[in-house]
Amino acid sequence: MHTDEVRQAADVVASMAGEFTALATSISGNGSLEPNQLLHRLLAAAAALMPGSDHASITLITGHGRPHTGAASDELPAQVDALQYETGEGPCLQAAATNDVVLANDLATTAEWPAFARRAVAEAGVRGMLCYRLFLTEDNRGALNFYAMRPDAFDQSSVAIGAIFAAYTSMVQLAALHSDKSVHLSRAVESNREIGVAMGILMANKHLTQNEAFTQLRGASQDLHRKLREVAADVIYTGALPDHRAPADSAPPT
Repeated sequence: MHTDEVRQAADVVASMAGEFTALATSISGNGSLEPNQLLHRLLAAAAALMPGSDHASITLITGHGRPHTGAASDELPAQVDALQYETGEGPCLQAAATNDVVLANDLATTAEWPAFARRAVAEAGVRGMLCYRLFLTEDNRGALNFYAMRPDAFDQSSVAIGAIFAAYTSMVQLAALHSDKSVHLSRAVESNREIGVAMGILMANKHLTQNEAFTQLRGASQDLHRKLREVAADVIYTGALPDHRAPADSAPPT
């Protein structure tokens, strides 16, 4: 790395220090931002501070699902990422599938990913990409992606500094994944609690067995085309199932 590149890298790392300190505080639970807000803040900082970069995004793949853009610094990365997902090729997909850093300093001349590269240049004007594998969980893979609007924008200092951003991004993304999982778990627990209380009310008021109470709850849910939790909430409030019987046939009008 040349002296100028070393100096540039040192200046960028110094600028990053305050941002990373704030992010670390928030990750530890002492900050005011939610994990998904932290991701957007981190990507905005990455796009602004990363040498050569104009934009940044995160690609996520859950299990055998389709890849999607989890967060981005602005609208352009989602457009470029969509081209990768559509063509099934590109540097961010390659990075997410391997443990490597993937650098494409000129998409207009690269022989890799021909379908994607051609469209990225023609439709979005992107000329360079630098992508890092994010280490998340066994069921979640990801990549941190940087985009440049000119060729040869990323140098050795970019690669080194991008690795620091990737490490922090992995931590913030993991926090976001755990937060989402906690929210879903909390909702499931609350839903099951309401259903259990409603079943208890029906069992007491109508002298039903546990299976009979659940069958009646489920039947009302199906007949009314409402969620089981909503019907259970009605039972808790009123003490009885909402009226879900089909109306009696009436004589046709004369």
